[in-house]
Amino acid sequence: MVVYSKQDTFSARDEEPTPFSLKSRCAGYNDSYSYLLLQCKKKGIKAAFTTSKDIIGPGLFQSFWTFDKKWIKHECQAYSETLFDKFSPTTDKQKNRLRLLTASKSITTFSNRKMKTLFQNKLYTYKEFKKIAIPSVEITSSSLEDIKEAKVKLDSILQDHENSEDFSDKYILKDNLGAGGFKIYKIDFAKSGFEKIIEHYKENQKEKSSTSFVLQPFINCEKGFVFNEYNGFIDLRIILMNNKILQTYIRVAKKGNFKCNEHQGGNLVYMPNGIIPWNVLKAIKRIKSKLDEKMNLEHSLYALDFIKSNNGNLYFMEGNSGPGIDWDPTKKVNETKSKELIDHIVNRLGDMVQANC
Repeated sequence: MVVYSKQDTFSARDEEPTPFSLKSRCAGYNDSYSYLLLQCKKKGIKAAFTTSKDIIGPGLFQSFWTFDKKWIKHECQAYSETLFDKFSPTTDKQKNRLRLLTASKSITTFSNRKMKTLFQNKLYTYKEFKKIAIPSVEITSSSLEDIKEAKVKLDSILQDHENSEDFSDKYILKDNLGAGGFKIYKIDFAKSGFEKIIEHYKENQKEKSSTSFVLQPFINCEKGFVFNEYNGFIDLRIILMNNKILQTYIRVAKKGNFKCNEHQGGNLVYMPNGIIPWNVLKAIKRIKSKLDEKMNLEHSLYALDFIKSNNGNLYFMEGNSGPGIDWDPTKKVNETKSKELIDHIVNRLGDMVQANC
């Protein structure tokens, strides 16, 4: 069973023709998840799609979707012990739903739960990989006093950092549990920076979304990574499964923007694994070694994102325990590579189903 967050999807009990809204930025996900279900069918795996809204017990759901030339609703219960979980809770209520879903020892999730907890929280990620990660401090509330205290703490870290020359006089404010490049703000404390942070906190409180932020330095990196004709603000993503590098791609920010995420207008370009710089390979080895100390990496699918400063220093930006499987429909190569990743996932799901039989 594919289990997606209800914030981004429709339940089969809703008055909608597809799991993802045809009018939203996620409309293309209908294609990627229908492909996943069809590939499962080819492998002899009985598969369906549901939402966190439909959770009613351990591995138990009150409705679900299937796909056969079109999306089909099933307003009846379904049970599965093998879950492809695309559900990352950020509130206590959502966390309780996840606990209910996985309460039975017979339930197996595709994502490594420990890795998901580590990578979802940007502050946890920094604390675990301080030597190579971007310095980060938590802003504990929207009070001016707490924000000033966080800035003083971060400035102290930056001053003592071995590569302090990499950091500009600007800062980055991030939703600590955010993804997709959303709720990331460039902050200039010389120009109403404190007021801006308070404003962003209030916006999140109105939306009843996460109010946990981290403050980071803005790293001068527009002349860092250069791959063939691609330059500017670039990050490098490495996707791994079973400790093996599956895919490599870069994301290039559009002109006038520093965000590289595709959802923020960035250009995603697949690269051969052979272009991975030696220092990135060294960092990957270090990260894998750290992860091995805390969890079993066998069969884990995850992505690691890196940036390079103008001075040539490498930074681990963040990890992702559930890299996206959607694609830009205007680029055939992106569709092909995304489908390759889905095929890897389906093969692993087949192993999990077999183990649960």
